[in-house]
Amino acid sequence: MTVAEGGERIQMTKAQTDSVQKLTQWILIVLLAAYTFYNLGPIFWLIISSLKSRADLFSMPPVWFFEPDLSGYQQVFGVGAAAESASAYGVLDSLISSIVVSTVGTALAVILGTMGGYVCSRFNFTGKNDFLFFVLSTRMLPPVAVLVFYHLMFARLGLADTRTGLVLVAVFANVGLATWIMKGFFDGVPKEIEQIALVSGYTRLYAFFRLVLPMVKGGIAATAGFCFIFAWNEFAFASILTTTQAKTLPVKISAASGATGIEWTQICAAGVVLIIPVLVFFYLIRKHLLMGMTFGVLGRR
Repeated sequence: MTVAEGGERIQMTKAQTDSVQKLTQWILIVLLAAYTFYNLGPIFWLIISSLKSRADLFSMPPVWFFEPDLSGYQQVFGVGAAAESASAYGVLDSLISSIVVSTVGTALAVILGTMGGYVCSRFNFTGKNDFLFFVLSTRMLPPVAVLVFYHLMFARLGLADTRTGLVLVAVFANVGLATWIMKGFFDGVPKEIEQIALVSGYTRLYAFFRLVLPMVKGGIAATAGFCFIFAWNEFAFASILTTTQAKTLPVKISAASGATGIEWTQICAAGVVLIIPVLVFFYLIRKHLLMGMTFGVLGRR
């Protein structure tokens, strides 16, 4: 084989490699577009449907160009001509209940989980592994396994159909998961940092709040994100343990109906409202969340 033939063969091989790479890139782009459409398509449809009137929503063939109708949002927030219907459905009260229960429940679960994770990471005690498995198993239990217990206990304590009761449920359900997650982040912090502080005359409490805790801010944000999602989307406990006063938004959406049947425009608008607080929450913690993900990767290298 001459030098010229060898050069031509190398050029052909390079051209084939470039073609394969371009084909692979296009395949990945198509798959990514399909995956994005699969995940965001329902949300896009929900937003569009919430802006349609009842006639446009059920028209066949579907209406792609329409005049936006905000009657569904008026019902959700109880403004305008839909104020009376909104108060009858109690959608605004349910939104407030969801925000209160999710926020307070997440805060308490993260605080308790942070303290529990630190203790399990830094101290050895008899039955530690069994304790960790127990607290995590509380998250594995199906809701139906403890619904009767919660119902009877809350009825005796006067917590049935109250936001306080739902907050306690959110804390009990998420504190085990928060403990496990935070233990992993605390394990990534060198113990020598606290030992230096103790040798210098500082207390362990000072070392925890001033040295260790700032290093796991990302972990706290990630834990809060998980707990908030679970508390916000919780349905089984809220549907059984509440009747009228403390129903959360997911429960209220599932039961929304009017004199003419299911109010689909109101349900779509309420669904959009249900998504917004989660997006806002993750937008607020986005920087700390990215720090937590980076810490989780680098801390194990």
